[in-house]
Amino acid sequence: MIIARYLIKEITLTLFAVFLVLMLIGLSGQLVGVFSDVAEGTLSVNTVLVVLGLKSLKMILVIFPLSLYLAVLMTLSRFHQNNEMAAISASGISQTYILRTVLSFAFLFSIVVGIFSLQVTPWANGLKQQIDIKAESSSELEGLVAGRFREISAGVGVMYVENINDERSKMEGVFLQQRLKNKQELVIRAKKGQYEIKQQTGDRFMVLENGMRYQKAPGKLESTVIEFEQHGVRIREKSSSIKQKKHTAIPTLDLLEKDKPIYISEFHSRLAPIFLCILLAALAVPLSQTSPRQGRYLRLGLGLIFYIIFTNLINVGKSWIATGKVATMVGLWWVYAVMLVLVIFLLVQQTGFRYFFSSKVKS
Repeated sequence: MIIARYLIKEITLTLFAVFLVLMLIGLSGQLVGVFSDVAEGTLSVNTVLVVLGLKSLKMILVIFPLSLYLAVLMTLSRFHQNNEMAAISASGISQTYILRTVLSFAFLFSIVVGIFSLQVTPWANGLKQQIDIKAESSSELEGLVAGRFREISAGVGVMYVENINDERSKMEGVFLQQRLKNKQELVIRAKKGQYEIKQQTGDRFMVLENGMRYQKAPGKLESTVIEFEQHGVRIREKSSSIKQKKHTAIPTLDLLEKDKPIYISEFHSRLAPIFLCILLAALAVPLSQTSPRQGRYLRLGLGLIFYIIFTNLINVGKSWIATGKVATMVGLWWVYAVMLVLVIFLLVQQTGFRYFFSSKVKS
């Protein structure tokens, strides 16, 4: 019992450190993407923290199994390097006892992963989809950033403002270029502008003040120039391309009622992190066995190779299920079977059948 507590304590500390490092690396990459969306105007500044948090929840499902795998592998490798495992074996503790302890911890950890995979992540995906729908169906001015050109009217025009307030209601130094339906070029420059909504009709307008309007027909050099004190430009709402809830956002219980391959593939995708935690933790036990003369990170490199292979097999398996190349009853079970066979093979190769099925070393 003392050995089990000590082993779980060391794995937990290593797990926390590995998880923290991987999360920091992942968040740095997510921050670049989120700020890029804000700079392009496709994401509102007010939703940056929410979107970053939702992406982090989705990223956790990838980091959790890998963190547990590396934590077990690094902890047991350190035990072998420092001859602690030799002392544990000399006291009568077998490889089976170590494996049972690791699997007990991995099973409890997989429950937490299951809650994230089956409940939290679909909810986060649904909330992210709602934000995407709101961003796509918002007005042209939602993503406007001062000092940057913004594409408007589905790519047939651009807009630029020197300054804009946080509410997107008042602007300074407005430049607007647009190609009209009759292929005429329209350019508007104004010193000021403000955003208004007509109460009677609900139509949205950008009211420009003290500016010039240039309109030119295609193939002609002459332009029509109009100087104005106030000029209204109607702002249309963008139509959203998202028509229905994505399969990644469907609650798990509702997902079980659907029989299409893409929904079955999504269900297996949600089960994958749970089985990965248990099988990778079991795989780390025989992989960690090394001698003090060998490099500490030799087994770590081999372990990462196995991780890449199995995660790629899972991704391929999910694609096969979605496209109907693999029967839905088979699912991803064949990947887990391969992992289990590998674990048993490595354990038997290192310890032998008699040692493997005994709980203590016979003196």
